[in-house]
Amino acid sequence: MAASERHSRRPVRHRWYAMTGVVGAASVLVGLASTAPASAAAGVAALWHLDEAPGSTTMVDASGGGHDGMISPDVVVGVPGFIGSAYEFTGTDPIVRVADPSGSLNPGTAPLTISVYLKVPTTLGNGDYNVLEKGQATAAGGAYKLEIVGKSTSTRFGYPDCAFNSPGVKQRVYGPQAINDGAWHLVQCHLTADKVYVSVDSVSGKVLSRKVGSIANTVDLTLGGKPNNTHFFNGVADEVSISIG
Repeated sequence: MAASERHSRRPVRHRWYAMTGVVGAASVLVGLASTAPASAAAGVAALWHLDEAPGSTTMVDASGGGHDGMISPDVVVGVPGFIGSAYEFTGTDPIVRVADPSGSLNPGTAPLTISVYLKVPTTLGNGDYNVLEKGQATAAGGAYKLEIVGKSTSTRFGYPDCAFNSPGVKQRVYGPQAINDGAWHLVQCHLTADKVYVSVDSVSGKVLSRKVGSIANTVDLTLGGKPNNTHFFNGVADEVSISIG
């Protein structure tokens, strides 16, 4: 089956989640046809199905935005995913890089939603696990990221957290539960016009008032680790999207 045909047949549930982020949305999705179209909805800046075949070196952006990524050899492509296949992050340098010289993956002051299905192993050890990031804490223009809490002494060990940084302002929020249980979970970082929060399977963690300002940098977006090749993710990822506005 051609890639374009495969993309046209995949379920809409991921796109719908990414664009709404409504708590309890899962119940609404029951009965949706699995063959419904999956063209990228308005506001989706990038959509990566992670369906590439083993040996692929390019992560294809299905949104039409042209944000293809370069896959490092330590990313295992073609493993069983939540939908179709997925990427497993293992080895010494498991990272995917998406160049963004135009800044079209920056939200500026607009709302931002990061959405990804994750499967984190029960054997998660002490460490730093960055899932997706654009910029770093010290980056000019700010940054955003999704990570898994890896400090074994933390009461939030295994929880997803999201950080949003603008010049002079840093905000961090956590999901409602740990996800290092070897099961698939939909994790979303939400930066709205006035709120900041993380949801797991459409259940929200603590909601904070938005304080962060504009996020706009020229750094690569990375999947599986930090831009400086550290803090590599340990687990499997599928169906990743960035929605702005």
